[in-house]
Amino acid sequence: MATPRATRQRFSIGYHLNSWDLTGQPLRPALDFLTKQGFGWFEILAFTSLSDQFARKYMQLGHQGPMGVMTDTDILRRYAILSEAQSELGIRLSSLYVNATFTNPVLWPVERDVLVSLARLLKGFGSPVLVLGGGPSEASGNRHEAQDYKDFCRALEDIGRRTNDLGIATVYHPHLDTFIERRDQLDRMMDELDTKHAGLCIDPAHLAQTNSDPVDAVRTYISAVRYMHFKDTHVDPALQGYDRYAAFCELGAGVVDLPALVDVLLDANYDGLAIVELDASKKTAEQSTIESIAYLRDTLGLELTPGKA
Repeated sequence: MATPRATRQRFSIGYHLNSWDLTGQPLRPALDFLTKQGFGWFEILAFTSLSDQFARKYMQLGHQGPMGVMTDTDILRRYAILSEAQSELGIRLSSLYVNATFTNPVLWPVERDVLVSLARLLKGFGSPVLVLGGGPSEASGNRHEAQDYKDFCRALEDIGRRTNDLGIATVYHPHLDTFIERRDQLDRMMDELDTKHAGLCIDPAHLAQTNSDPVDAVRTYISAVRYMHFKDTHVDPALQGYDRYAAFCELGAGVVDLPALVDVLLDANYDGLAIVELDASKKTAEQSTIESIAYLRDTLGLELTPGKA
């Protein structure tokens, strides 16, 4: 008889605020809801103007209106909500997700300063990870030569050295419409990257959308995996542009082999965090969350916080 997964589980499971945040819903009620469901951790987008600028320039997100303006007061009040949730509810910020370009030598010093400041903010929250995305994608017409990989990895390592000094791990998230989308690109990056300084956040849905095998990617690079996203998706070769993002779905409703993925983590005694993520729900954010929790517990046999029960 197989050993129940929860008895071997060393990682806690959190939830991403995207389903509320990307659709303009207030954050505090979302944090109240997640706390009541039993989550002890959450992730959120950093929402810096540099990150937004990257998304508009390189990502296939469809027609958008003019770029909004978030003042310093707006962003500090945003982070105050996260702070109050931690002190009043006990739910903790696991990471901020932020895009950068990395390979533009004129822009990089500015990006680096922003990332260092965000790391200091995370230090104040007691957050363990800084999640980086971005880098120009091949799809946007950018060549990926050997020197580009070197420049890209040196930038990741630069930030990683700085955050390691704060006790925060820097991880890169392969993602649609970024420098690393496919498995062959991930392999090239890992051949170049010094993983003492920067590691990986694997999101299985994004890899699946490029017909890459996320389970094999995690198995191959498990020693560098310091953070996980749990995400599912429908995959159809006819999907293009924004429709690929609209294909993301609740856990268990798509094609990602989540049981095999979890078994790789358990076999490796992974003890980091795993954050359930869904972008814009086609139901409600709350209903999608409840369905994913049910899949985690009833099908995967996991607990949100191992040992808590």
